[in-house]
Amino acid sequence: MNPLRLLPPETAHKLALFAVKNKLVPAAAQDEPQTRLELFGKTFVNPVGLAAGADKNAKALAGWARLGFGFVEAGTVTRFPRQGNPAPRLWRLGDGHIINWMGLPNKGMDHFAARLRDFQSAPERKNLIVGASLASPENNGDDLRLLSTAIAPLADYLSLNVSCPNVGAHEASPVRELVRAVVSEAGKTPVLVKLAPEESKDALQKTAEDALNAGAAGFIATNTMPWNKRGQLRNTPFDWPQKDGAPVGGYSGPLLLDTSCRMVREIRAIAGAAIPVIGCGGVQSGDDAKALFSSGANAVQIYTGLVYKGPRLIADIKRAFRALRRQDQPPP
Repeated sequence: MNPLRLLPPETAHKLALFAVKNKLVPAAAQDEPQTRLELFGKTFVNPVGLAAGADKNAKALAGWARLGFGFVEAGTVTRFPRQGNPAPRLWRLGDGHIINWMGLPNKGMDHFAARLRDFQSAPERKNLIVGASLASPENNGDDLRLLSTAIAPLADYLSLNVSCPNVGAHEASPVRELVRAVVSEAGKTPVLVKLAPEESKDALQKTAEDALNAGAAGFIATNTMPWNKRGQLRNTPFDWPQKDGAPVGGYSGPLLLDTSCRMVREIRAIAGAAIPVIGCGGVQSGDDAKALFSSGANAVQIYTGLVYKGPRLIADIKRAFRALRRQDQPPP
């Protein structure tokens, strides 16, 4: 058993991040040409990405490259520092399952930009695509414009998180307005939209079309599953965490894979073959990643799978990707 599993989840995460930041992790084998792909004008050395939330302040980018990731989505960052929700706010629930109620804790835009700026001169930068996840918990377009202005010149892509289930409810702004706010200041940096799990095809189509019409360059599907949408999961083998008698947080883990694959298929059908789609959610094996690639994902992101399976999961996904290419069934 991984000894970090004996520690409280947040403590384990902090120790793991310390190890990655200081390169106290094994170096992955050099990527083969068969794992390379082109997305939005950028060359990815492989299609395995680290999902937003694992490195909220972009403090360990060189270490993630050492582990073998082809891209890292740092953040989610907000304009001002946030403490996030009170602890406990992260739960391991059985084999492979996590619920988080973090509430977007981060050190804010200025600190985040400084970390990205420091990484520009690192030798690992040439082989790592760096994305930045942006959010405004208040759906404030001015905050998003300022975030985009500060972060876009330092990142390969921006990801707009309009679907975090772990912050207080605010009056929703149309997705097109939020996307326009980011795109307006992003310059040539592409903007992807991270989608919430959605059962309604009509609602998903409207969201996707609004995002594309506002200038979005692609999509990430999907975010964690909140309690009020848990009907999309198979029966959950655990009790949902509660605060003050109410369920909180969003689920990530193997039960999310079916929803992620369905979302990727539906987005691909709506957006067409040319729009980049990154699959996220439920990937804990090479076969899981293969299911997302076969559903139409160009690349995949992992986080919970890394917690439970460790760095070997990265190599497993690369093998699955190469196998698909050998079968003349490359992802779009």
